[in-house]
Amino acid sequence: MDGKYVRSEFIVPRCTDACPAGVDVPRYIRAVKDGKYDEAVSVLREKLPLPTVCADACFAPCEDVCAYKQFGDPIAIRAIKRAAVDMGGDAWKSARKSAAKTGKRAAVVGAGPAGLTVAYYLAGKGHDVTLFDAFPKPGGAMRYGIPNYRLPEERLDKDINDILEQGITFKGETVIGKDVTLDELKKNFDALFLASGANGSTRIPVEGSEKKGVLWGWDFLKDVALGETFGMAGDVVVVGGGNVAIDVALTARRLGAKNVGLFCLEGREEMPAHAWEIARAEEEGVVIHNGWGPVEVIGDKTATGLRFQKCLSVFDNTCIFNPEFDAETTEKANASAVILAVGQTADLGYVEGQTGIDAANGRIAVSDTQVTSDAAVFAGGDVVSGPDSIINAIMQGRKAAGAMDSYLGGDGDINEILATPEDEISLPPFLMDVKPRNEMGILKPWARLNGFDQVETGLSDQDVKVETGRCLNCDARKFEVVLNIENCKECGYCVETCGVDTFGPAETFNTKGYRPAEVKSSDWCVGCFKCYFSCPDFAIDVAEVIA
Repeated sequence: MDGKYVRSEFIVPRCTDACPAGVDVPRYIRAVKDGKYDEAVSVLREKLPLPTVCADACFAPCEDVCAYKQFGDPIAIRAIKRAAVDMGGDAWKSARKSAAKTGKRAAVVGAGPAGLTVAYYLAGKGHDVTLFDAFPKPGGAMRYGIPNYRLPEERLDKDINDILEQGITFKGETVIGKDVTLDELKKNFDALFLASGANGSTRIPVEGSEKKGVLWGWDFLKDVALGETFGMAGDVVVVGGGNVAIDVALTARRLGAKNVGLFCLEGREEMPAHAWEIARAEEEGVVIHNGWGPVEVIGDKTATGLRFQKCLSVFDNTCIFNPEFDAETTEKANASAVILAVGQTADLGYVEGQTGIDAANGRIAVSDTQVTSDAAVFAGGDVVSGPDSIINAIMQGRKAAGAMDSYLGGDGDINEILATPEDEISLPPFLMDVKPRNEMGILKPWARLNGFDQVETGLSDQDVKVETGRCLNCDARKFEVVLNIENCKECGYCVETCGVDTFGPAETFNTKGYRPAEVKSSDWCVGCFKCYFSCPDFAIDVAEVIA
């Protein structure tokens, strides 16, 4: 018989805890499982003004901590989010309340994820918002840094249009510090949010980098997004080991490069790029060369290749970036184009000389509420954190929006109730039935190179049903773990086998002289019983708490 679980007794599960925006993951998975796609979108919208973007391009920290890892592969949470936004509609709009106009004006500099988030919530609180951006269209790095094969422009526009229709004024092709000064914005607006992004490529000292045929990673992606084709052919060398370098390599392939070699300092396991992105790049013919650092661009006035030296280590003993090279071991790669993709940097020249805005070390210093030392100026996104993820930018935008609303005279509460309240749920009896993960469909490697069509095609209807059924409903279902510390002989097996932080060392010793493990919290236990079966001292009991 199904058990009843009351929301007032739910916990914050690991997936929600790991999500910077605090999305209620199990709740929208339950909605998708029940075929209530509008409801699932409403749950997402309570925390995310960019749900389609996150369905396509989030790095999914929720999956990294998913408790299903105690049984097998984590739930395909992002794929389920994709199913929700693809199948759901705009029912959430009728539940969104419109606030009375406050007469306060806010300027947002930068229309990336942080800036769009702030604009969305401030407009919802009744403030007049003007969104400035140097690019012709809003989206920032989501439009000009993430290729269409990952985040199609029409899907990005769906989210952005929902934001702009809140009454926000967008002024594109407006460079702050050139077309309008920060002082002018301060004079004409009651509060400012600075989120101009890291929209420039980090330049490293490589001899000959000024030669024709040498490009820089982020600038290359931006120019492609703006319509440049580059007429690539033959061999292309990409330098860098992060996600941007992977995107550069795959974009070069789509633009006609016959062979693409990606060289990076890091070993395979050290590469900052996600493992799945590396695997997809190799599927598309990108050859990865680990442990090489660029020395010199070969060629007279035009690049014909790049010379490398062997990288022995990337970090020193204190884990500080400090590469060590073997200059005697070298490698040469011929190429008609060299693309250096080793990072991004923010142009903060427009804040120079501003009292109350500290931009030392290339980042704007802010408090926990994203405010600078100038009470009317807030900042977030890459100008604060350095190059970071979309979901972290959204998190900073949410924090800033609440703080800015308070500064402008509001209550500072941007939380919304858009979905039908879930006061109680029913769950079947717990059954340890381990099922494999269902991955999103993707285009075949040969089909991907024909253009910039989205690589991921989503889950089939059957896979959505099966994958949502794998969710353990960790927020509702509870287990109690009891450890008899007098029987514990400090073997540590329970700590090793538990991936949900149930156990930890005790502060004291038991009467047998051992420092035993103890239960720190049963909240995230999912009843895998690995601790129970691994304990040689029979000191652990696990039981489901039945309502």
